[in-house]
Amino acid sequence: MFVGTVEQTLAEVVDRHRALYEEPAINVKLKNVIRAGLHTNLTENDILNILRTSRSVFFDTHVEVVSGHHTATYLRFESIANRPDVIRQLAGDMAAWIGQTFQDRPIAGLVATSSTAEQLAGAIVAELRNTMRLTMALTPYSCETGRIGTDIPADVIKPGDRFVALNDVTTRGNCVSKLGKVITDNGGVLAGMMVFARRDVGQFPLVNELIERHPFYYTTDLNMPQWEPAYCPLCRSHKPLLSWKDLPAL
Repeated sequence: MFVGTVEQTLAEVVDRHRALYEEPAINVKLKNVIRAGLHTNLTENDILNILRTSRSVFFDTHVEVVSGHHTATYLRFESIANRPDVIRQLAGDMAAWIGQTFQDRPIAGLVATSSTAEQLAGAIVAELRNTMRLTMALTPYSCETGRIGTDIPADVIKPGDRFVALNDVTTRGNCVSKLGKVITDNGGVLAGMMVFARRDVGQFPLVNELIERHPFYYTTDLNMPQWEPAYCPLCRSHKPLLSWKDLPAL
């Protein structure tokens, strides 16, 4: 695809979505993709307001996500992370789940990526500072590839420490599972997992396996189907493809 075509496509997508978020129709489109998580105290209407005010969901596009899959509906979590009020709201709900779930066996901290998940982790630690003093360990993150590393500072996790793996979103379950392995590889105990959104639509079995094996919090389950490029209907219709890195704040 020529650069000029990408630029033109991106300009059209941005203009269309800026107009869409000013219209009542955005509520219907958002409502169609939202399901509240099992452990959240936030309602589907709360989640709708979060997505609408942050202008974080792109519709009727053709986006290649970090995993290489293609999707027509994309959540840009950076737009949520740039809203301190929204991060505080989410962190408050996540902190309440931690307090309730680990009341009898407190956790020592959180392991997250040094990406937008860092804002969530920091806000949760701040929310719980008076009742549960948590350590925050961050793994490396590449803005270019979206990949996460496994290195953390030495001795942050002590043998037997119970930690929760935290990421902003999960699709296939690989990244949050990788964070869990960081905990166990450093001698800790994986006590649970947390994400703002799962967007696997039941396509990727690992997510359900993780939910069955561990206490697993997600604020919302988003209906955002994805396809391998070879099976992508958007590719077959020759809809111009954008990268997740191309999509800006609205």
